[in-house]
Amino acid sequence: MTMTHSDIRHPVNPDAGCAAVGPAHDVRGPGLRAHRRRTAMAAAREVFVAHGYHGARMDEISALAGMSKPTLYSYFPGKLDLYLAVLQHYLDWMVAGVRDALAADVGHRERVHRAVAVYFDFVDEDAGGHVLVFESPVPSEPCVEWRVRNAMNECAVLVGAQLRAAGAAGFTADACAWGLVGASHLAARHWLDAGRPIPKNEAVDTAVALCWNGLSAVDRVSSSPTRRSA
Repeated sequence: MTMTHSDIRHPVNPDAGCAAVGPAHDVRGPGLRAHRRRTAMAAAREVFVAHGYHGARMDEISALAGMSKPTLYSYFPGKLDLYLAVLQHYLDWMVAGVRDALAADVGHRERVHRAVAVYFDFVDEDAGGHVLVFESPVPSEPCVEWRVRNAMNECAVLVGAQLRAAGAAGFTADACAWGLVGASHLAARHWLDAGRPIPKNEAVDTAVALCWNGLSAVDRVSSSPTRRSA
């Protein structure tokens, strides 16, 4: 199985690469190939979200993309290759969003706020993409599981690095980082599943308040004497 992600690495937003793509018109050469890949990925995203991985058919994807099946297979050798390309697009967007949020020249609390907001933006702007990432119909496929876990780990590593810079100890920073990433993802999904019962900014503020109160106690936890049972 051959996979390349060079044309979808570090997208600016979740639509870049998987949204509806216009006609090629005067696109030629390497640009045409990239355009056709994006067109195929946009069509595949719609079909995967609508029918799931197992219910998706390559002939339906090729028809929606406006290309023949042989042409589609020339870009993606199989359905799994196409699914992985779409999946990786969203994973890259998520990681890039967290990285940018934490790189902002603001205080620690605002960085936390921006990082949490990434997950809410993810589910709010493209719920279908979120389903493909976190509710994959093929989670037992090793290459799918690895990509999702690797992306979550990248996010946690980025958060952990910020906590270390703020003075948290090694394992404490890692544990809090995974807690922040996990809480953000679950809170955002609950907000979406509940039908967006409150404005997104209020939902983000609520999640941040929980995370920040926990993170602000890191110094006290780290400096307290360790109690060992007899």
